[in-house]
Amino acid sequence: MGELLSYMKISEIFGESRIIGFAGEKNVGKTNNLIALIKDFRKYNKTTQIYFFGLEESVVNWLKIHIKNCFEVSTLEQLSNKRDSIIILDEFQKLNLNDRRYKELLNQFINFIYHKNNRLILCSPSLREFNSVIGGKIEKWILKSVKLNNLINGSQLKNIILNYKGRYKSINDLVIPKGEILVINDVFEQIIKLDYIKQADSKINQKNIFVKELSNKNVNKEKLIHKNVEKSKTKEKPDNFHKIDNQQEEIKQDKINVTPSVSLKATRYPETSPDADFYNLNKEVN
Repeated sequence: MGELLSYMKISEIFGESRIIGFAGEKNVGKTNNLIALIKDFRKYNKTTQIYFFGLEESVVNWLKIHIKNCFEVSTLEQLSNKRDSIIILDEFQKLNLNDRRYKELLNQFINFIYHKNNRLILCSPSLREFNSVIGGKIEKWILKSVKLNNLINGSQLKNIILNYKGRYKSINDLVIPKGEILVINDVFEQIIKLDYIKQADSKINQKNIFVKELSNKNVNKEKLIHKNVEKSKTKEKPDNFHKIDNQQEEIKQDKINVTPSVSLKATRYPETSPDADFYNLNKEVN
């Protein structure tokens, strides 16, 4: 299994093939990977025209500003006279290309791709759009993460996932990092690493509709509480409070340092007391 890190990756992907299917679950980076391939291609080729259908408005705006010779179309008829071009159809099911009732339209469009020397990439946010009708026209696949249960029984894409035994197989599913794509056909497979194009990420600025919101009343209350807490931390005591504290500390210290004094006084027994005789006897002896 080869790994491409540089030089015109989209050219290596197509090789001799004309029609490629780009399949993966929602929110796995398909659009960003696609834009990275186009940006890489423009480093080496400034003139080949690129036509696209079904991309999100933010992505379209980015392409028009940063990628020269890149044009948006809204119908298959607008492509009828285009040749030697790269055509990218996102949400191709809107053009009825996978509808059995429009098989003749699909056949005519495939003939147009070959006869006018065009290259086609078919994308869809829904894996179930890759049924056997459109799958039979796809020569090579670009794969992102895929859940087997989301694929149509009997489709070419489901058979490819079932038969794949490589490093990205996780039980029955395919799990591929956002910055990588797996290119696979009947002959070989390749891993291609791609840059992340932040400006072309249509989901990066999506609003979180479940974020907790506070009413104006609660917001003001929260601010007031916070302000009072901060104020109490930095507020100094008035001078008279400091004086009282100092006096109390001095009194406390005095109580600790004071040693009780014991007064020893001679006992003078009155001459009429029972001990008087003993007292007088001592006096005479002395």
